[in-house]
Parts: sequence; C-alpha cells; structure tokens
Amino acid sequence: MSRTPQAEQAIHAMRSVLMIVVFTAGSIYLIAGRAFPPHGNPLVYGIAISWLISMTIATVSSAILFRVNPKLFSLARWEKQGEVYDRADVRAFRWVLFRSPLGWINPNFHWRISRGDCDRLLREMNSSEGVHWLTCAVLVMLAISYLLHDHAVYGYVMLLVRIPFDLYPIMLQRWNRGRVSRVLERLAKKPTTTDTSDTVFSGKTAD
Repeated sequence: MSRTPQAEQAIHAMRSVLMIVVFTAGSIYLIAGRAFPPHGNPLVYGIAISWLISMTIATVSSAILFRVNPKLFSLARWEKQGEVYDRADVRAFRWVLFRSPLGWINPNFHWRISRGDCDRLLREMNSSEGVHWLTCAVLVMLAISYLLHDHAVYGYVMLLVRIPFDLYPIMLQRWNRGRVSRVLERLAKKPTTTDTSDTVFSGKTAD
C-alpha cells in the first residue's frame, strides 16, 4: 500500500526530529555536559560543539532567515551554471550527504512539491545557507579565541571542521539554487496547462 504525500511528510518530519535528538544528546554526552573550556579529544570536541552551536543558531534564526529578502542570497553570474562548485566536488559531498543520516535532518528538502511551491523551497535553501554562514562566523571567532588562549590544537581542529560542517553545505545550497533556477527557466519556456504538476525541487532534482 503506497503512502500518501501527507504520510510521507509526517515520516520525514519524525525522522528529522529523531536524528536531531540523537545527535544533540550524543554531542552533550561526548563533551560530558561541559561546553567550555575545551577538553577531551580535539576532533570529538570540535564536532560536538559545532553541532550544538549550529542547532542553537538554527533554532533561533531559521524562521527569521526564511523571511529575509532572497536578494541577500542571490547567485553571482559565475555561480549560476554551477561549474565552480562541480570543480569543488560538491556532487561527491551531496552523494555522501544523502546516503548518511545527516541527509534526513531537514525534511523540507525531501518533500515532493508542486511548481508553485518553488518560492518556499528556495527560501528554505536561503535559510539553511544563512544558518551555516552564522554558525561559521561564530565558530571561527571561537576557534580564534582558542588559538589566543593556549588551546591551539582545538582552535585548528575547529577551523578544519568548518569545511564539512559549513563550507560545503553553503556551496551545496548555492549549487542547488542554481539548478532549481535553471529548471524553472526551462519550464517557463514550455507551454503549461496546470500549475500543480509534481516536480521534485530538492537536493535530488534532476539537472
């Protein structure tokens, strides 16, 4: 028996909440409930504190960033075709992401939606990118403070963790928005009879 779209959405939402709870509880456990000062294994600490700070920023700012003018996240001309991100192996990062539990965290990128829902999806991508920019800024400042206060190893590891935690997710969102824009441009050139045809505009959109 096939599931209805509403049932699929509910399953994705529950799976997202479960993964967030598991990762958050695991992060708190790994840092022994104490965020500062840095302690334990630098890599484990760096990943755990990055997760906790990113979740805090997402909780506080996601709704605000969703309503921000999309022009703030507009793509430069050299980004629109995505070649620069292809050279950075964003496709490989996307492949790994969607085959790991991390790909379940934001259910809004997995829903099957109509063409008329593209504005919401693009805003979701903007919000996600904004969260990663803010997280990166906060944690880079934290890493610099570690470098200046005799916790150099933790500071360097924190900076390295920014690559998979923030840099690649930011590039992936911008790459995806370019793909969605190209799909919309192609659809705009075709005669249509309805605005409710289902099209998957997510990280798995066909280019």
